[in-house]
Formats: sequence, structure tokens, C-alpha cells
Amino acid sequence: MPIAPARHRPAGVKAPAERRREQRKAHDRKRGREQPWRALYKDPRWQQAREVQFAKQPLCERCLRVGRITAACVVNHRTAHRGDEVLFFDPSNHESTCKRCHDRTIQREERAAMRSVLASGLV
Repeated sequence: MPIAPARHRPAGVKAPAERRREQRKAHDRKRGREQPWRALYKDPRWQQAREVQFAKQPLCERCLRVGRITAACVVNHRTAHRGDEVLFFDPSNHESTCKRCHDRTIQREERAAMRSVLASGLV
């Protein structure tokens, strides 16, 4: 298969992949500043809590409810903790989910809840 010739890029202009990588890093830094509780996910206590949850329930709890069998790879907080360490580490607040359920279903539910709060004027 022929190889495309190298493209000329003026000095100082970064490749698209490098620009995207820098944008992601900047976005992550901004999230870290705005939501300092995200550091809890690097805490060894959280790593231990994840392992315990996966040992207790290795399958996605949401998929099981609809008759699908899917391996869990994410531990979700049933109630958003927003930095409350007691709620963050509480095992009864943990739920084993697959990436699909976490990234689609749960995130959609959280966005809908936030929209309703904003629409009600409480924030």
C-alpha cells in the first residue's frame, strides 16, 4: 500500500494529534481545579474499595436487571458524593457497572437531574 508523502508544517504548528493531547491535558487540569474531590479516586482507600466491590459483584448490576450478563469495570456511586468522603467510601453507595452503562445511562441520568435543578432555579 502506498504511503502518503510527508506534509509540510510551518515551524511552531503542531500536529492535530499533539493539539488534541494538549487540549485533553488542559481540560483535565481545569477539572482538577474546579473539582478537587477528583483526587479521591487516586486514594489507596478507593483502590481497595473498588477491589472489594468487584469481588462482591463482578457483573454489571444494571445489565443484570435487564437480563444481560456483562463484566463490571467501573464502580459507580449511587448517590453523588461531591467530595463528601463518608459518602465516597461508603460501600452501600457503590454499584458495579460496565463502562457502557456508566458512560451512557448513568451520565444521562445525572445530566437530566442537573438540568431539572437548574430549571427549578434552586442553584
